[in-house]
Amino acid sequence: MIKRKLRGDVEGVKPASNMCFGVVVVEEFEKYNDQNLAPLVAQLEECGCLTHNILIRRVPRLHDVLMATQFFAEYTDVDGVILLVPENRLTASFALMYGIVNVQTQWNMVVEYGDMDCGRDIVRMIELQNEMESEAPEGCLQRLNFC
Repeated sequence: MIKRKLRGDVEGVKPASNMCFGVVVVEEFEKYNDQNLAPLVAQLEECGCLTHNILIRRVPRLHDVLMATQFFAEYTDVDGVILLVPENRLTASFALMYGIVNVQTQWNMVVEYGDMDCGRDIVRMIELQNEMESEAPEGCLQRLNFC
């Protein structure tokens, strides 16, 4: 299943004006969340995302982010997911990273992780994804699920 929304090049329209994001907040990183969640939401809004298109879900532990990411992919219409977690904690778990990459590949969905600076990165990545999909030749084979 490929989810995509092509914004089109409309002058004066901010890039994230029709994008929807899932944000996963890990409760065990309370201080990190206090420092990063509000600035992340503000950054997404600066890029044009409407407040009601930023869906925030809280999970108790780091290992739960995979389930939350899968939830966003399967049951919502988000264009991408941001995992608000310290990068060094997430990348230290091979199994967790493997699972996240599988969700990204299976659902053709951008997943960013890190701090408040992920907002602009995910918007740019979704724009790039949309450009590449729109440039794909007509009638090309559907992308296969290699998971």
